Formats: sequence, structure tokens, C-alpha cells
Amino acid sequence: MAKSITIKDIAKEAGVSIALVSFVMNNRIGDDGKQKYRVSEATRDRILEVAKRLDYRPNSAARMLRQGKTGAIGVILSDLANIFYGTIARQIEKEAHDCGYTVLFGSTEEDPERFGRLVRLFLEKDVEGFIVVPCEGSGDWVEYLKASGKPFVVIDRYSPYHTHPLVLTDNRGAMADAFKELRAQGARKIEMAAYSMRVSSMTDREDMFRELAGPDAKIYSMSYGTIEEDAEKAADSIIAGGTDGLITASNVPGVAIIKALIRRGVKIQQDIKIVGFDYSNVYEIFSPGISYIQQPQEEMSRRAIRLLFSLISKKESGEDISLLHDRIVLKAKLIHGRQ
Repeated sequence: MAKSITIKDIAKEAGVSIALVSFVMNNRIGDDGKQKYRVSEATRDRILEVAKRLDYRPNSAARMLRQGKTGAIGVILSDLANIFYGTIARQIEKEAHDCGYTVLFGSTEEDPERFGRLVRLFLEKDVEGFIVVPCEGSGDWVEYLKASGKPFVVIDRYSPYHTHPLVLTDNRGAMADAFKELRAQGARKIEMAAYSMRVSSMTDREDMFRELAGPDAKIYSMSYGTIEEDAEKAADSIIAGGTDGLITASNVPGVAIIKALIRRGVKIQQDIKIVGFDYSNVYEIFSPGISYIQQPQEEMSRRAIRLLFSLISKKESGEDISLLHDRIVLKAKLIHGRQ
């Protein structure tokens, strides 16, 4: 392999110091707006000619480090295997790439200690900012991140006890749309299946469901680590209670419930009508197809990363970004199942 040309090689060939080459190549300017070193036009032209002849290519990574930048951001999501977060990850990476940034991804699997390890790891990597999905019990780590001074944006979930820039879905409005859809399909006894974790996306949906369903509202809670077992128990209760409509508050527990009901001989969309949150290809195999709430993942991702880059820029200009608490709430869309 050909040897990489360095500024040392250019300095030797041009007969000048390494420092002089560095300042010419990096166009260093002092606080007074003038070149920090006086360089004659002839010397400058000679250095640039040698650099061109030797095919010198600046090390962009080293240059960014000298400028106090790494060109990387850290993104901590809940479950990268879930199509919902996979879509968010893909869009964030695209937006970051278009802006010349690299993305370091991590998945918490809803474990606050894992969230903390990822925060520490990415801080050690000196990322310029974060986009995070907090999990239950991660509040102290979010405050730790805030205390680090790094710009960060929270996406998908929020904490009423913490203030920071947010990009969210209107989960209450989305639940109202889901409930109305089941009513329109003729369901009268509507129940709900959700994760047991106490994160805002779940609690907002549950609170709205209780308002709509009234005092007899029934919610089946399933743990992240025991979805299949919990779905089996919920299916028995759903059948025994004569439920004819079910809202599933996330696609993973939704699919688990559907499978458990089918194993018990239930005809989905005939015996029990379902409206889900977030897409799954399982929804398409029934007739009529299962309607679902489509959250605007791509728009959420775009808004989150643009907000983050804005915060990074403000911090670089010396602004106190700890005072900035933008809150962006986007509307979800009801996708009707095919007939």
C-alpha cells in the first residue's frame, strides 16, 4: 500500500517547519482576524504546490478532534429489533449521514442500568450529542446526561419530572382515534392490552382509554420480558369476559395476543376486532385487515436530529442550552385495514 502523505512529508519537501505547513493547510486565523503566522505568498504557494504534487489528503478525523469535534452522535433506543425503533434508527442515520455525522447506536432492552452504561460509553467516545428513548427507572441517568453538558433530545417518551427537548407523538389523541375506530366496526365491549412498564407512551394511552371506556375499563398489562406467557393469560380472560374489541398499545404485545387468541380458536376480526399501535405485517393476513395507529417515525426522527444539530450549533456558539426545552408533539395517523 502507498504510504499516506503527512504534513511532515510536506514540510521536509518544501523546506519549512511542520507548524508552518499545519497553519497554511488549516488556514489558521487568530482572534484578531489575521493569520497567526506571517507567511509570504511565495512560501504559501510553495507549500500548497508540494501538497498537491504529493497528493496530500487531510485526515478529517484528526482535524475534527483538534477542533473539539468528533463528528459522531449517540442514539439510545428501546429495542432495535422492533420495526418501530428500527424505522427511527434508519431515518436518524440517514439524516446524520447527510450532515456528515456518524451515529453510534445502542439498545436498552428496557433496562435502566443498560441505559446508564450506554450513556457512559458514548460520553467516553466524546459524541457531540444524544438522542435517547428513556426507559422506566432511567430518570437519574437522564439527569446525569443533562449534567454532562452534552446536547440531547428525548424522543417518543417523556418524564413529567424532567425538562429537556422532546419529540413526541400525541398518544392521547391516537388512543381516541383507535377507540372510535373499534366503535365504528361495531365493537361494544372494548378492552386494552399494554406493556406493564410505566413510560409516558403507555400511561398516556392507558389514561385516555380509561376516560373513554369508563369505570369498567379493563387493561391487560404484560411485562417486557414475559410477553408470551402474559399473552396466554390475557387471552383466557379476554375470551371468558366476552370481549369483542381489543386495542393493543404496541405491536409486540399485540402480535403475542393475536397468536394466543388464534391458538384458542378465536376468529380475529370476526369474533374479536382489533386495532393496534404501530405496524406489523401480521395485521395484513386477516380479512378485513387490522387497522392500526401509525406513528410518524420518520418525521419524529427528522425533527429530533434537526433539533439536536440546532442545540449543538447553539452550544458551539456559547449559548446556554440548558435553558432550552423545545417540545414537539406530532399527530399519529389511523391506517384502516384492507377489506
